[in-house]
Amino acid sequence: MTLSGTYTCNAANSLTGLTHSATKNVIIYAPLSKPTIVTSNITAVETKDFSFTCQATGQIHTYRWFINGLAPSGSRIQLSPDKRTLTIRNLIRTENKGPYECEIQNPFYSNRSDPFTLDVAYGPDTATIVRTVDEYPIGANITLSCSSKSNPPVQFTWLHNGQPVSNSATFSFTASLSLAGTYTCSAANSFTGLMRTATKNVIIYAPLSTPIIVTSNNTAVETKDFSFTCQATGQIHTYRWFINGLAPAGSRIQLSPDKSTLTIRRLTRRENKGPYVCEIKNPFYSNRSDPFTLDVTYGPDTATIVRTVDEYPIGANITLSCSATSNPPVQFTWLQNGQPVSNSATFSFIASLSLAGTYTCSAANSFTGLTRTATKNVIIYAPLSKPTISTSNIAPVENKDFSMTCQATGQNHTYRWFINNRAPSGSRLQLSPDKRTFTIRSVTRRENKGPYVCEIKNPFYSNRSDPLTLNVTYGPDTPVIVPTIDAYPIGANITLLCSAVSNPPAQFNWLYNGQQVSNSATFSTITFLSQSGTYTCHASNSFTGLQATKDMNITIYGPLSRPIINSPNRIPVENIDTVSLTCNATGQVRTYQWFINNRAPTDNRIQLTRDKRTLTVGSLTREHEGSYVCEIKNPFYSNRSDPFTLNVYYGPDNAIILPKVDRYLVGTNITLSCSAKSKPPAKFIWFHKGKKWRPSAKLSLTNVSLKHAGTYICQAFNSHTGLNSTKDKTLTIYVEEKNFTDSEEKNVKINAEFTMYENLLSPSKINNTGFVIENGTAILTCNTEGYDLPDIWWYYKNKRMVLNDRMTLSNFDQTLTITPAKREDSGAYRCEIWDPFLVYRSPLFNLVVCYGPEKIKIFPNSVNGQIEVTLKENLTLGCQATSEPPAQYTWQINGSSIAVNSGNNYTIYRASWDHAGTYTCIAINDVVNATISKNIRVRVIEKEAHTLSGGAIIGLVIGFLAVVVLIGALVYFLFIRTSSGEDLVVPQYFYQ
Repeated sequence: MTLSGTYTCNAANSLTGLTHSATKNVIIYAPLSKPTIVTSNITAVETKDFSFTCQATGQIHTYRWFINGLAPSGSRIQLSPDKRTLTIRNLIRTENKGPYECEIQNPFYSNRSDPFTLDVAYGPDTATIVRTVDEYPIGANITLSCSSKSNPPVQFTWLHNGQPVSNSATFSFTASLSLAGTYTCSAANSFTGLMRTATKNVIIYAPLSTPIIVTSNNTAVETKDFSFTCQATGQIHTYRWFINGLAPAGSRIQLSPDKSTLTIRRLTRRENKGPYVCEIKNPFYSNRSDPFTLDVTYGPDTATIVRTVDEYPIGANITLSCSATSNPPVQFTWLQNGQPVSNSATFSFIASLSLAGTYTCSAANSFTGLTRTATKNVIIYAPLSKPTISTSNIAPVENKDFSMTCQATGQNHTYRWFINNRAPSGSRLQLSPDKRTFTIRSVTRRENKGPYVCEIKNPFYSNRSDPLTLNVTYGPDTPVIVPTIDAYPIGANITLLCSAVSNPPAQFNWLYNGQQVSNSATFSTITFLSQSGTYTCHASNSFTGLQATKDMNITIYGPLSRPIINSPNRIPVENIDTVSLTCNATGQVRTYQWFINNRAPTDNRIQLTRDKRTLTVGSLTREHEGSYVCEIKNPFYSNRSDPFTLNVYYGPDNAIILPKVDRYLVGTNITLSCSAKSKPPAKFIWFHKGKKWRPSAKLSLTNVSLKHAGTYICQAFNSHTGLNSTKDKTLTIYVEEKNFTDSEEKNVKINAEFTMYENLLSPSKINNTGFVIENGTAILTCNTEGYDLPDIWWYYKNKRMVLNDRMTLSNFDQTLTITPAKREDSGAYRCEIWDPFLVYRSPLFNLVVCYGPEKIKIFPNSVNGQIEVTLKENLTLGCQATSEPPAQYTWQINGSSIAVNSGNNYTIYRASWDHAGTYTCIAINDVVNATISKNIRVRVIEKEAHTLSGGAIIGLVIGFLAVVVLIGALVYFLFIRTSSGEDLVVPQYFYQ
């Protein structure tokens, strides 16, 4: 220890006279003595703070603590800055016992204190009274016991109603009424200064006296409320009632809150007699009252008159009797028309008209205060006189209403009517409510003659009127005109006769076009044209005031002139024009009829107007040519038109080229002849390799050579119809035993042009490249200009095309249409054309089908739509969508644009709290004019704080000691090998 200090090394050179020095501090360590643990308080109390201090002497570098052999941890363990003092916040009895050890160290020595175990004072915990019953009878032995956990053990005190009665945990006594009350157990710990209490209520019961039943009224009246009260003294816990030995039940039985009073709502005589008993109880005693039976007064119930008839003839004996149920019995009174006539239940008298009227029985009960009555109407009848029938009108008129009234005097009970000795029936026969008046609705001549009889009746007498027969006036009915013929030729004799059914008979007039011409039922004349018109027979009946007429339209016919056929289209064209022929005529034409080549028209393409005056031929063909005649008719005359000849222009039909030979030797003379059916005759033009020859039906070729080979087209045309027809013929010219030369096999370059159609866009011609939007239409056209209808082959991706259901070829395979176009149709297309000798190939055309964007994804993958980034770290979001052409991307955060056209990646640098939110990737395809988006939530989090476990701390300590040993060895090495002035720590054992 005395060798610790500063060592200096001086180096001198006598020749140079120079001197240098180096200095080193050397520290010598001695072993450490055992430390001791000193506490801040004598007693450790639960929930309070407690401190340990490690007391030691010597060269101490560090202090360390151990609890149960482990380094202390947890938020309640605190160490002073030099780690010499350890403090525990809020002591817990189970967790903080220890043992505790403190350790001191320097670079070469260490030592530990003896283990220190902590005795933590606590409690008392909740005081608990041993569970016993709360209620006892007088004289019972009662023991109360209390417990509570505590260190040190608690002191107990028992209190009765606040007064101390015992200082032990157990307290016993014999039950008496004076000892009932509240018992409190108090548990105290003087060490912790805490106290806990528990309370128990003890109830002492004595025997009960016999209860009695007291009623609310002297008299119980049916339908009124009635109450019973159970009167008793003592410690009563509960009241119970019994009716006929059973517990009361039903909505009419009500009990007071303490059940001491029982009330019956709306008493009944049968259900509520009783007997009633009340019972009182406490937990140890009970007693019952004497039975109580109830006498219920009621009535009178409904008064009833003994059933007898209500109607009597004069002189009959009548007895009326009345009864009513009641307790006590009722008193009866009889009244006639409100005047008393008897005070007994029975009343008798002899019938006379003056004694008819209303008889009332009155039954009264003075006890209940109720009165009931019953009423009976007594009718006395006398004999009836003979009735008579009076009518509403002098005479009944058909189709009008007619009424008859039965006139009579006396006590008429009912009226009855008879028609032909039968009761009236039918919807047109109506009776007044009292059946006295009989009405016939819409009288008829046949059904309502009669005779009619009315009868009057009462329960004992009846009488009938004399019969009445009706004379019904009617008409006139609709007149009838004979004969019924309505058409006549000029000069005919006509006689018209009119008749009509009527009562009385009708009067007649004749009118012509509204002007009177006769006052009798007959009218005669000789016909001429001006007498065509309406003839009217007028019949009238002055009695009924009715009139009836009958019209006859008579037509007078004269001879017909010849009709003429007119047509606006004189020479129509087959399958194009429609021909209409109209038959024009004057005079009284009744019908039109047509004839084609002397036959009625039957073709369904020929239509006639409703009056058949105009004939129309639709879808006109050459078969409709012929002679058309129209005929006009009336009932007496007819005439026909002159024939109308219909000519139809048609054609040219399919052209024909002769001869059929199509292979010829060089030097041959060839004549081709072309023909086609046509009206007027067709004209002809020849074509060969785009060259037009002079108009002629024949084409002559002399001394043919190889240049004459190829396809010749004959075109036939009709300038009147505007139609044409073509026919081609391919001639092969060959040289006998000679091959073609290179110049004769000249390859003609062909350009393939493609026309694309987009959705809702005008067509545009594009060479060598093009695009179409998916589900749009692509039209590719192979340019064959200069070639006479060659064979055309299509290729896709260098393979001969196989058409699917979305592909069609048209215009002699020259046009390829794809609709709807799909993404799988993208690729290279070409066409080949074949003439008789050579094959020509178009350049490739690259078709691009545009689609998307779709199937958008955001990377990295999220959990429940959320990605986490640590504060101040970087995060790169990636976005990808399927699209052609490739999509452009825009990023947004919380709906605001943050990066436009930035590509599919977006990077957050050094994430801050402001970077949290919803990020949206938007993929855009400008060609398709479509967008798609996807959201991701970004959450910014802090770095997790890493705490070391006890094992990790021990590992670090061992590692630290190993490093110290290594450093010591290195210092030793340097001490031996170096001559510099560095500080060197030398362990003491080097000097032993």
